Amino acid sequence: MEDNIIEFGELTSSQKEEAVELFLEGFGKFMTFSKNVELKKKLFIEIFDPKLFLCYLEDNKVLGLMGLGTNKIRPINFKKEICQKYFGKFKGAIISKQMNGVFQKPAVKSDKELYLDTLVTHPSNRSKGIGTILINKAVSFGNYESIVTEVFSKNEKAIKFYEKNGFVISKRHRFTIMRFFGAGYPIVITKDLRTICK
Repeated sequence: MEDNIIEFGELTSSQKEEAVELFLEGFGKFMTFSKNVELKKKLFIEIFDPKLFLCYLEDNKVLGLMGLGTNKIRPINFKKEICQKYFGKFKGAIISKQMNGVFQKPAVKSDKELYLDTLVTHPSNRSKGIGTILINKAVSFGNYESIVTEVFSKNEKAIKFYEKNGFVISKRHRFTIMRFFGAGYPIVITKDLRTICK
């Protein structure tokens, strides 16, 4: 099944659109910088890292998407010139600065930690093992001792999914402004890879 996983940069144009639509399906509610969905799609096609986003395909359709980061690089970079191309000089510069304040901030501290930035599967293909296949791919991504990700406390389905895949809760950020968005507070969950034979 890992043969079904390819890098975002290797997708066709229509498959890249599918991948971005999948991303927006899962994370669009946090992308409040514009209501124009078509412009956001075009933007993300250009700012997704071609190697750090991995896609699961079946019958040439993108059914799963995973973005990986480290303490040095993350898979979404709101490059100023690209943001300005779609949203104008002033608004584009603001979008770039604000969004990169979140999306380019190191999410893990150690060179030995891999950050699972994004994981989403197609709504009609959930609970079919695609997320697990993508996580297994992340396990073999490099020489890392752990995989770290974050979920919101109210997303009980995601928490159960990660726990089923060997992740354990390592930190709770109860005192955060994110509580006011209605999704609860961020929970850091970690999968120890030191005992796994790669």
